[in-house]
Amino acid sequence: MTKLILSRKGFDSSAGHGYSPYDPETGRYIVLPIPETAERGGGPGYRDLELEPGYLSNIKAKNLHELINHKSLNYSSKTKAVVNKHPAHYDPVTGRPPWHTNGPSYGAFGQSDAAAGHLRNHGVGEGSVFLFFSRFKPVSDRLHPLDLRMAWTDGAYFLYGWLKVGKVYTAANQDELPGEIRRQHPHGSPEDFDNRSNNIIFTAADRLFDDCDIPGTGVFPKLTDDLLLSSPEHRNKPTVWKLPSFFQEEKYCPTYLNAPRTLKDRWFHCGEDSGLCYVQSTARGQEYVSPLEGKSEAWLRELFNR
Repeated sequence: MTKLILSRKGFDSSAGHGYSPYDPETGRYIVLPIPETAERGGGPGYRDLELEPGYLSNIKAKNLHELINHKSLNYSSKTKAVVNKHPAHYDPVTGRPPWHTNGPSYGAFGQSDAAAGHLRNHGVGEGSVFLFFSRFKPVSDRLHPLDLRMAWTDGAYFLYGWLKVGKVYTAANQDELPGEIRRQHPHGSPEDFDNRSNNIIFTAADRLFDDCDIPGTGVFPKLTDDLLLSSPEHRNKPTVWKLPSFFQEEKYCPTYLNAPRTLKDRWFHCGEDSGLCYVQSTARGQEYVSPLEGKSEAWLRELFNR
């Protein structure tokens, strides 16, 4: 059975000590990769990841380092210190996003340790689809002060990209990994497979759906209401999500949101006719796994149709 995985990525309060920026007026955004851990070297520096000129309105930055240090984004001294000290853990790679002028352009996502074990134990493999989400904080002074979106001062969670699994690489078949991924990806080296528990890499399929031409991996061109996970009715509580109500059903309930002891308190139906429900997500949940069939596949297709 294939799976649908809501997968949290990018800067957060612990990894990067902040959130990725987006312009709520245009919907444009930039996903900031988390800093690499102190134990691991390699990876591109934030100065090495160059930006399309003027990609975010009124912000001049040649690369991610200049972006993070831009005065209008108000990143903390803690954030600035960590990006000065560490390279970027550039993962997932969903092709080259429109905000970068360089960097890798293949499709691959790596995982290890407990998170990788969670994916393996729940049958995530070829044909499964990752929907990547992150928390984005609006760029200041880009909205009218009476605009409701001004209330997202602590940011909100949006879906931003996807990857359909075409092939899975583990220690057993790591020699088959394409050379570019082996050299560049933060989970791709022989040392990663030797030293990381459950190290795994998922590479992208050619197409998301067999019957249309959507590529197997990519990012959405802008953040829209259709991609918003955080509940608009619970502003500044971004971990409260608003999802299609079928996710509350036992069959489709994602991992980490289906614990029996908290199920009743975690989910709340919006109304009989809305087809939507609220859910209190977990604070540090990373890979929320659900079956990809029936209602979830229909929802996924509708998401891309919109």
